[in-house]
Amino acid sequence: MIGIDLLNLERVRLNEALIQHVLTEKEQAAFIKLHTEAQRIAFLGGRICAKEALFKATQDPAYLTFSILNDASGKPYVDGHPEMEISIAHEAAMAVAIVLVHA
Repeated sequence: MIGIDLLNLERVRLNEALIQHVLTEKEQAAFIKLHTEAQRIAFLGGRICAKEALFKATQDPAYLTFSILNDASGKPYVDGHPEMEISIAHEAAMAVAIVLVHA
């Protein structure tokens, strides 16, 4: 299965309720290490896109509980789910994510 999502980052607001709702504890640990508002908006927007794409690919109602992390090279991955491939990209005020789930 495959899922894709696109988000205008100008719609993303950095508020604690949204951060707590969307990001897992592991993702929040990465989020707080970011220094600028622009980096935090890009990170949060990218994770929103990624989780929407993940839901579209899996139809799993617990999609917000999946942690999307980055390896040492910066490549994103779904923690604990090697059967899933994920890509997140940003361009200007847009973020896009695609998830591929191998059967």
